[in-house]
Amino acid sequence: MPARQTGGVDEGWHPKSHRVYHGFIVEPRTRTLVDEALTIPMLAPRSYTAEDVVEFQTHGGSICTRRVLDCCIACGNVRLARPGEFTLRAFLNGRLDLTQAESIGAVVNARTVEAADAALAGLDGGLKR
Repeated sequence: MPARQTGGVDEGWHPKSHRVYHGFIVEPRTRTLVDEALTIPMLAPRSYTAEDVVEFQTHGGSICTRRVLDCCIACGNVRLARPGEFTLRAFLNGRLDLTQAESIGAVVNARTVEAADAALAGLDGGLKR
């Protein structure tokens, strides 16, 4: 993991926001290699939620993805986000207004190109004009 933890003590990874870091995902207990990855830290307030977030880009596939998620959770103080949680946090932190938050839900659930286009119009204030 890029942010190595030992008993909850930070060992010194202090990333710059919106930079791409290359590294390896390592299982924290056994120290075995899980995957090669890119990490992109997005530090508050310059993230979608206005909170610190780190995005992992891995090789994909269900086994690889599950193993990387398991490693993150094993490091502690991490859990899977609930559906809509990032948009809720962005709304609560003032990054989105209610129209924009609802539009994101509509984009995610769109079943046609026309529905997606209509929902995207709400993201830039199209419904408020």
